[in-house]
Amino acid sequence: MHPHETFSISLRTWHPVMPAQELTEAVGLEPQIAHSVGARRLTPRGEPLDGFYRTSCCSFDLVVQATGDFAEALAPLLSQLDGKQSIFRKIALTGGRTELYVGVFVEGDRGFTLATDDMRRLAELSLELSVEVYP
Repeated sequence: MHPHETFSISLRTWHPVMPAQELTEAVGLEPQIAHSVGARRLTPRGEPLDGFYRTSCCSFDLVVQATGDFAEALAPLLSQLDGKQSIFRKIALTGGRTELYVGVFVEGDRGFTLATDDMRRLAELSLELSVEVYP
């Protein structure tokens, strides 16, 4: 681990027909971002944009900023999400998707390895994993 390495993790979900409020209630977390399919698009300040959202979307912050190796933090986080397996599966089976989005902030080159158990648990939870590494 590099002493200046930090990471953030969000749970993000999209669905073609399920409203954001239903997604939020099912997941049981407070979203930082939420909009429903068919709603008018808005800027982050709430100003109207052209068009309407094509899907519902919710983003929930799970780890705002932590120092360390995100791969080591993954197992305890997945344990916290175990009780939500049925909603994640329902979202996936009805045309939506749910992911853990990880932002890793590093200096220099960096790689990571996910444990087999963590990959299995992600699949059992019907969760995708998206990782972006930022210098």
